[in-house]
Amino acid sequence: MRISNKPDFVSSIVLFFTGIIFYFVIIPREIILEDEAVIGPDLLPNICIILITFLSILLFIKSVKNVNKMDSDSPGEKKLNMFKERNDFSLIEVRRVFLLSLTILASILLFTYVDVLLASIFLVLGCCFVCGLKKIWVISTLSAGLILLAYFLLYKVLGTAVG
Repeated sequence: MRISNKPDFVSSIVLFFTGIIFYFVIIPREIILEDEAVIGPDLLPNICIILITFLSILLFIKSVKNVNKMDSDSPGEKKLNMFKERNDFSLIEVRRVFLLSLTILASILLFTYVDVLLASIFLVLGCCFVCGLKKIWVISTLSAGLILLAYFLLYKVLGTAVG
């Protein structure tokens, strides 16, 4: 079997095994379950890991489907184009990765020293701004609404805390 998109194929395998290891080894070992909790503290990490594992399976299927589609098309020119991959990074890409890293670091500091809600809103808006999204108000409105709903559900209604 030939793979047309090797990064997707390798990423799907690494994410799948990482999800399996986290679900069966790391999360049960690191999170202590209490009998009095209505919602276990391992619920959100387990949901996230299950979603990551499921998405890795979808990515694997997508990379395999691309191979079958390319084999059925004209074998000449499309197969030659897959070897013309770009190996260098432009200055804009390096700068955006640096700015995204700074945004994530700033949101971690806001999370630690200020507030969870402010840190999450800053993370979403900062990532949108750095990536150059045109309609930032649509994304910020939707994400801020979802973050506010999650904040009120987890902290105000259920009374859970972080840390």
